[in-house]
Amino acid sequence: MAERGFYGTTVQEVADRVGLSQAGLLKYVKNKSGLLSLALKYYDGSSSAQEYVDKHLQMSEAELHEDPLLLPRWYRIIAEDNVKSPKLTQMYLVLRAEAIDTSHPAHTYFSERGTRLRSQIGKLPWKLPSEFDTEEKIGMLSMAVGSAMEGLELRWLGEPNIDLLSNWSYYEDILFPLPHWEGYR
Repeated sequence: MAERGFYGTTVQEVADRVGLSQAGLLKYVKNKSGLLSLALKYYDGSSSAQEYVDKHLQMSEAELHEDPLLLPRWYRIIAEDNVKSPKLTQMYLVLRAEAIDTSHPAHTYFSERGTRLRSQIGKLPWKLPSEFDTEEKIGMLSMAVGSAMEGLELRWLGEPNIDLLSNWSYYEDILFPLPHWEGYR
């Protein structure tokens, strides 16, 4: 699905790639939409970025004071995860673009995902500059940063001379400028 999206991928192609018969794969995923659901579930599964958040959610207030949950660091970890899994990143971006079409089987997933993530991110105990004092403001910040990340990912995947991590470091300086973000990055 990373190369040709949902519509351009056949169940047989996926079965061949994973070393199963088409019938064997369908026994597991039921149909092509089930395959799509499995792929999206895998994308949303555990990652270093989620581990970073989970670790901080288990900390005491004193521990959080010493090692705060930092939004810029979280996005940096996401970029590092994406460099390790370029095909997974490509699959996400291709499916996200396809799912703009309301008849796409992942349309609801993607249309609800952003709202859900902004709400979740807004509730986390980030250490942020004082102007980000509501869940809504934190969610909007996350949407802006996430949009920049997705745009850079598209360039990284499509232009061989783009280095995601070094360019993300530059983006951080624009999105989280010093000295305003000192102690928050």
